[in-house]
Amino acid sequence: MKIHFVFLHICLLLFSFTYIYSQPKEIKEFEGVKRINGTEIFCKVIGKGKPIIIVHGGPGLAHDYLFEPFKQLANSYTLIFFDQRGCGRSSEFSDADTIKMSDLVEDLEGVRNIFNIDKMILAGQSWGALVSIEYASKYPGNVSKLLLLEPAPGSTQYLGEFQNTIMQRLSKADKEKISQLAQNPELKFNPILFKEFMATRFKGYSTDTTFIAQMHMDYFDSLRVKKFFASSAEFGSYLLNFDLYDKMESIDTPTLIIHGQYDPIPTSSIEKMSGAINSSELHIINGSGHFVHLEKPDEYFSLIRYFLSKE
Repeated sequence: MKIHFVFLHICLLLFSFTYIYSQPKEIKEFEGVKRINGTEIFCKVIGKGKPIIIVHGGPGLAHDYLFEPFKQLANSYTLIFFDQRGCGRSSEFSDADTIKMSDLVEDLEGVRNIFNIDKMILAGQSWGALVSIEYASKYPGNVSKLLLLEPAPGSTQYLGEFQNTIMQRLSKADKEKISQLAQNPELKFNPILFKEFMATRFKGYSTDTTFIAQMHMDYFDSLRVKKFFASSAEFGSYLLNFDLYDKMESIDTPTLIIHGQYDPIPTSSIEKMSGAINSSELHIINGSGHFVHLEKPDEYFSLIRYFLSKE
């Protein structure tokens, strides 16, 4: 009888330990830098629940423009924002740095590890979607669901059409302004000129330009402007010769793709993306361009919540 009791007691203890250690670890709210792969990466964590790591666009932007729209998900999920190396509040590139897409992938893996996440929901917006695709193809076991939000096209072949569409939508005065600003040497460190340049260019991204004020570009000071152009230059060679469609075919992770019908990024490139990724669903949102999260927020976040709720 005693032997049975002891055996039962041991089983209960083992069950208790198994239950405790199998529960998702709570990630505490955090704001600051983490040392990852030899550089300082700025991270911001809010909310409770399953972790979503959010990868911002660019190259050269930072998490700030996504924080306000996405923080509504913090009532159900732990949101982990971070600035890619060389961007925002992360360390800037040194003159000796040669940064590749593989470095951004390993930094993302470093963020996952430093917050002790087993499997994450991975959300990439625009350029961040390319980083996320590269990551998911290399580390498929670390991603439970993949969100490709207003993604950049999957290969270089579509970038010419993308640029041409933007320029066709701009007025003659807008084109002249962009040309004048681009030739001004102060553009690469002057936040006032930079914001004027970006606001003018963004007119080609949407049917409604009033959303540009919601981009929160005020976070660009002179150092961040410098970082933006350094990052854009660093990844110029990548953008001139990349094709991720073959890598997409290896991704079996359930994937949500959201694309604006008026996005200057060709719809055909996103349809090809959806066709290449197994278990993907594509939603094309009418009346919106490249920033659906600002132009159609209710529809956008309803789609995300519903997709994440599905087993």
